[in-house]
Amino acid sequence: MRHVIIAGALLTIVAGQAAAQQQTGPVIMKGGTHSPVPNATFPAPADQVYKISWDINVGSAKPGDANANFDVPARFVNQAAVLGIPRGNVQVAVVVHGSAGEELLTNDEYRARKGVDNPNIAFLEEMSKAGVRIILCGQTAANKKMPRDKILPFVLVAPSAAFAHAVLHQQGFTVNPF
Repeated sequence: MRHVIIAGALLTIVAGQAAAQQQTGPVIMKGGTHSPVPNATFPAPADQVYKISWDINVGSAKPGDANANFDVPARFVNQAAVLGIPRGNVQVAVVVHGSAGEELLTNDEYRARKGVDNPNIAFLEEMSKAGVRIILCGQTAANKKMPRDKILPFVLVAPSAAFAHAVLHQQGFTVNPF
């Protein structure tokens, strides 16, 4: 029994240390949490250009919850900065469709549809200001009756998610689907 208690205490200490190492920033402060990785054996060269897009098609579990999937591209931006990769060498895009599409609505429209404020706006706005392109599938917008004036102003609208991915691919982006 004593060994179980000691082992449990050690696990709690180790887990606490790992959680304490997680940080946000230095580019996106409202999210993009990441942990330091000392002595990486597969380094990311600082002189390389990184073009990555994420496909986000699943909305939050319930209205009023922030979509955790938006944190992943923000993490990449923050990690790149910590690794000393110049901001100009990091190009990130997020293609949003499906049930995640409504999370790009203005607060008034989101509240009218869901009954609560849109918890994603401040984070998405910060991502956009950091240079992350946020692209909404036009088919999602049409099918979910999302007119342009009800969509966040910094969001780009593509004819479809497939066209957005095709254009980004032609521009040299890789796709990281969830």
